[in-house]
Amino acid sequence: MRAGKVAGVQLILNNWFLLLMALFAAAGMLGKALVVFGSVLWHETAHALVAHQLGYRVREIELLPFGGVARIDRLGEAAASELWIAAAGPLSSLIMAGLLAMGRTAWPAWSEELTFCLHVNLTLAAFNLLPALPLDGGRIFRALLSRGRDYGQATAVVVRLGNLISLGLLAAVAFDYLVHQSINLTFLIAAVFLYAAAKAEASVVSFRIMRVLAGKKAELTARRVMPTVHFTAVAGAAARDVVRQFGPEQYHIVLIVDDNFRLRGALTETEVWEALPEHGLYAKIGDFLP
Repeated sequence: MRAGKVAGVQLILNNWFLLLMALFAAAGMLGKALVVFGSVLWHETAHALVAHQLGYRVREIELLPFGGVARIDRLGEAAASELWIAAAGPLSSLIMAGLLAMGRTAWPAWSEELTFCLHVNLTLAAFNLLPALPLDGGRIFRALLSRGRDYGQATAVVVRLGNLISLGLLAAVAFDYLVHQSINLTFLIAAVFLYAAAKAEASVVSFRIMRVLAGKKAELTARRVMPTVHFTAVAGAAARDVVRQFGPEQYHIVLIVDDNFRLRGALTETEVWEALPEHGLYAKIGDFLP
């Protein structure tokens, strides 16, 4: 359900969210539920505002039964930008928690309500800082890893870490059941969600890498200037090993040398990209030379 726009960004209320609100209302807990999702909206709006300031288009913010998501075009295609956008959410929740802590002192009559809201924001910040995709902590960790390795490898590392966190949550659920004969539904849902989300990230990473590389040609055409990195490859190297060296933040020039390290020629990143459909990832990079 579309619920209007906030600062030009479409706000969507997921159908399951509306059902959950109805259930909370029936149980007499609608007020607390609105506090939770108000905190989520504050968290996601922080992502959107920082993304907008960095020049990204924020399409919509959707509130889900157990959180929210800000849909930002091209998020993840630049390591530095993704780091700041991802960090904005947990930071905003921590700032809100600090304000609420001061509010408890200023308005002691509202201590119980403010304490609940404080705990919600602290929990939201802590959960989102877990190093698992698509949580903010996973995006921050991937952005940091992308500074020293390619985007695909960085994503693979964080996906594996997310799977380990999912297994840890499932182990906690099993332990709780065996010891206390109760099921921790929060941990169970979080484990399933993180596993499914990590699997989805792994399935689209190749497409996202190709989109990053293709987009650089248009960006260079528009900006006319872009930071450039040169590196050298032996003519017999596989094209896939060359493509793995391409990062999202710079344009790349590949110097091709023979086995005696004599220069055979040079290829721009765009030339490598445009020749890939013809030669394939396993062809020798020397075959890409005109």
